[in-house]
Amino acid sequence: MSAPAAPAHVTCPQCKAPLPCFDEQQSTHFSCPTCHMFFGLKEGNLHTPKKLRKFTQEPAHALALPVGTLGSLRGQPFRVTGYMIRKEARTRASWEEYQLLNPETHTYAQLALYEGHWTYITPTDQKFTIITRQGNRATVDTDDHYYELYNRYSPRVLYAEGEFDWNILDDEGLKIAEFIDPPLMLVEEKKVRSATWYLAEHVEPAEVQEGFNVPPSRMPFRMGTGAVQPAPGANWDALKNFSLGLAVLVTFTHVFFSLLRPETTLADLSWATSSTTPAAAAPPDSSTAPVLEAVKVSSPFEVPYNTALEFDLRANLNNQWVEVPVVLVNEQTGRTYDFAKTMEYYSGVEDGESWSEGSVTADAVLADIPAGRYHVNLYPTTDITQIVTGNLRVAINTPLHSNVVLFLALLLAYPAVQYLRRQNYEHSRWQNSDYGPQDQ
Repeated sequence: MSAPAAPAHVTCPQCKAPLPCFDEQQSTHFSCPTCHMFFGLKEGNLHTPKKLRKFTQEPAHALALPVGTLGSLRGQPFRVTGYMIRKEARTRASWEEYQLLNPETHTYAQLALYEGHWTYITPTDQKFTIITRQGNRATVDTDDHYYELYNRYSPRVLYAEGEFDWNILDDEGLKIAEFIDPPLMLVEEKKVRSATWYLAEHVEPAEVQEGFNVPPSRMPFRMGTGAVQPAPGANWDALKNFSLGLAVLVTFTHVFFSLLRPETTLADLSWATSSTTPAAAAPPDSSTAPVLEAVKVSSPFEVPYNTALEFDLRANLNNQWVEVPVVLVNEQTGRTYDFAKTMEYYSGVEDGESWSEGSVTADAVLADIPAGRYHVNLYPTTDITQIVTGNLRVAINTPLHSNVVLFLALLLAYPAVQYLRRQNYEHSRWQNSDYGPQDQ
């Protein structure tokens, strides 16, 4: 966005270059982008500068927001009046800060930039109480937020250009503490016994780019996880509460109906395959073939209402197989319902290791069985030389736990994925801090 000419200018005491001054009333210190001299004005007099420091470091890239740029952010107009590169006194971590002047209200804000992550910072008159926790942790509690200590440091100014309404070198005597509750941050700047608080908020790069009409080539690449960058899932709380609420409702409903109509056994039948007679043992003129199966009939039972019937089969197998055709017979209408199950179980030892395969149980469900009087016919069949015994149980109102578990699994799958993503995000965030939950 094009910017009108500055209303006033200040002459650099080092190289005599004219520097624009957009805030004659409040600006007291300037830094020359040509010779990097930082100087202050005596009692605000534009013609009596005092040299304070010559910066030796320069920006490694073109500024995303050159000094003088006009734009808007969070619905407010701003002009970029100053720029700094700062670092922590005890580490190599450095970041950039842009000084923003609202030309309508003549108030200031800062826009910090670290590894492509933008943070909008404004002063607040509120005072906050820091609560010391276990170890080196600390928090700030408010009515709406729970801020955790993320960083403590003293700043150093490596470079500056533009105009400022305070001596930025004085900041090197500050003790700064940052408390985060993404996407928000509280910043305490403390000097001796006085403290000033700032409220900071994460800003997406696209908002900065659009608000200040920044060419894509000047936008820095974002790396890692920002201190107050929101975790994935903007509506996480709503998703979490909805999913957990629905899961509790489904579980409660399942338990309620299980208690309202408890599982009832209608038939319990023990069975065995018939012993066989070799063909050679039969009389020559006998028409009786060897018996391969024999029907097993349960006692009659009543189905009190239209419902599903659960059939549980168990066989005593040892390196054997058995096939069990089952026929449910309505004694009043003659209608039949049938199914068959095959069970096999084999085990042994091979190369010193035990192995097994198969199962000795099977189950089936016949749905929508009308009320009436029934019995069950079984036709168990196995190898002609062996006998297999087993049991059949018929029940109604059997809780379909698998259906509930499947529904809950599908219901909670997406929230679970989001939860894991958010946990990974938080882990990445706190890796950049010497404080926080992972250090407990």
